[in-house]
Amino acid sequence: MTISKPPGAVRSKTGFWPNNRATIIGVAVLALIIVIVPFTASSSLMNIAVFSMIFALPAIGLSLLMGLAGQVSLGQAAFFAIGAYTHAILLQKFEMPGVVAAVGGVVAAMLAALLVGLPMLRLRGHYLALATLGLGFIVMIAVREWEFTGRTTGIYGYGRPEVFGVPIDNNGLFFWFVAPFVLIGLVLALNLTRSRAGRALSAVNDSELAAESLGVNTYALRVKVFTLSAGFAGLGGVFYAYQVQIVSPQVAEFHVSVELLLMVVIGGLGSVWGAIAGAFIVELLSEGLRDLIPAIIPGATGEVQLIGYGIVLILVILLLPGGLYQAARTSWAAIRRGIRPRSRAADAAAPAVPDGTADTGAGEVPTRAFGGLAGGTSAAADAALLAADLPAVSTPVAAGEPILEVRGLTKRYGGVVAVDDVSFTVPAGRIMGLIGPNGAGKTTCFNMITGAITPTAGTVSFLGEEIQGRKPHVGAERGLTRTFQNLQVFSSTDVVGNVYMGRYRKGRAGILRGMLGLQGREQYTHEAVARDILDSMRLGEFAQLAAGDLPFGRQRMMEVCRALAAEPALLLLDEPMAGLSGQEREMLAGLLRRLRDAGLTIVLVEHDVAQVMALADSVAVLDDGVLIAHGDPETVRNDPAVIVAYLGTDAEEAEAELKELEEQA
Repeated sequence: MTISKPPGAVRSKTGFWPNNRATIIGVAVLALIIVIVPFTASSSLMNIAVFSMIFALPAIGLSLLMGLAGQVSLGQAAFFAIGAYTHAILLQKFEMPGVVAAVGGVVAAMLAALLVGLPMLRLRGHYLALATLGLGFIVMIAVREWEFTGRTTGIYGYGRPEVFGVPIDNNGLFFWFVAPFVLIGLVLALNLTRSRAGRALSAVNDSELAAESLGVNTYALRVKVFTLSAGFAGLGGVFYAYQVQIVSPQVAEFHVSVELLLMVVIGGLGSVWGAIAGAFIVELLSEGLRDLIPAIIPGATGEVQLIGYGIVLILVILLLPGGLYQAARTSWAAIRRGIRPRSRAADAAAPAVPDGTADTGAGEVPTRAFGGLAGGTSAAADAALLAADLPAVSTPVAAGEPILEVRGLTKRYGGVVAVDDVSFTVPAGRIMGLIGPNGAGKTTCFNMITGAITPTAGTVSFLGEEIQGRKPHVGAERGLTRTFQNLQVFSSTDVVGNVYMGRYRKGRAGILRGMLGLQGREQYTHEAVARDILDSMRLGEFAQLAAGDLPFGRQRMMEVCRALAAEPALLLLDEPMAGLSGQEREMLAGLLRRLRDAGLTIVLVEHDVAQVMALADSVAVLDDGVLIAHGDPETVRNDPAVIVAYLGTDAEEAEAELKELEEQA
């Protein structure tokens, strides 16, 4: 089997690094523009450029929060104001050095975000948006009414900054003063989006339940990004305080949050580059609206300008929903489609990478195979599956010892009892099938075991620790992994990115390491494992496709690959064979048997009763939420209660039919 290098990646002595050629070129071009602008721009355009740089910082933070973490905030101006006020107060009232005051402003904004984020980030959707909106109003009213913040007068009387003794006393110098921080923030944010934490945030945005089931502590991760976003806003506030030389309640008004939101939406949600472009466009638009709105509406001033922002926001959402970022990507894709036909001949003439090595640009890398099934449906390929090395599994307890114990598990929804006093034990190194008619409570039982649903009563003990009522990431961190009846695909990434997320619990790099780009070898290793698993399941050729573009059956297999990538101790499969072809079913069944023999414990919900009976070591049967049978497949197959549940006959008829069948045999 061949391990091809991840797209846009090179192997270096420090491990896996994204191919930053485009980023390096982009940053270099931006730096060149920054150098040139003060020499070429008019005074009015220079003023717009300075404020664009200032507001680019909170816009980058908001882009990470909304585009990456999927959290809508209408209170970014609150942290911008906290940074500005703290910085100004430390300068004016405490006469602290500029660097100390600046650090104080950023820390104050981040601390405020942490304190309010701990309760607020338990909210979702529009509830969180309204909560952050309320926070913005609280900060605005507090600084307007508090004597310490100067009330409506604000804080003023502090000097301009100096760098190496040179006063930053004009827009050109101030533009150069702010720009390095914007460039550094840009690079840090881009690194974060490509990091382990960034991929996890994107996965949470796609499917929070699936991400948590792979070990992602979504709440903690969102709090960290919320705090980081506030840090960017606080830094922007520091520069704002320096530039305007006065910090008044106006900096915390709602229209500032609207401007920041507009910057992110125009630039494109999730695009750090878009946030910078959006900052410039909105500042340019703001200057235009100051003249345009009063011309249209005589005497209109102040918040009436929000009318213009609202109109622009509506037009962007309707005409350019993906913002400038999506428009640029679409245009570039169209250009590449035009170039590709001319390059096919060259591609065909390119030498093939020798089997067993990876062309990484830094020498050959030996393969570490899970198997050789890169594709094909021949008998030879099927034989290769049987001989393939298996994905690693965790075996924390000896075979036959209890690994999962369910006692009295019950779930009530009002007067409806979905699962009623279910108890069973799953021994390690075995396959247990959980079957029953539609609506029997199988998936509800799965959801309570994994933490997706809190049981009304009962306990779930995994590896000796009770996990009922706890978040799915708790069990996942210890080795409990699952798939879903209704597919949970991370549609924002490709196939290999989905399987890579299965490696989340095996990684250690957090947000700080991700921002600094200090996770190279770890990321390369995990992506190589993800590709191996895809190859072993005949999905290697689809690794670069968008996950949402795969046919249903292959998405199902991809989800199984993702679960196996976690190296689980207990694997819960919820109808994994639904949508698979006959050959794919046989391949999956063979894989599950080999995983069982390697020590993996599997609990399997499946409607294909014949396949479960042939595969499982023991079978539990639910009917109307009640466990009606549990034992070896042969015993369960002949249980009258099971026959009643599946055939709809009564118990006496079932027993008579069984007796007749035994006599005929």
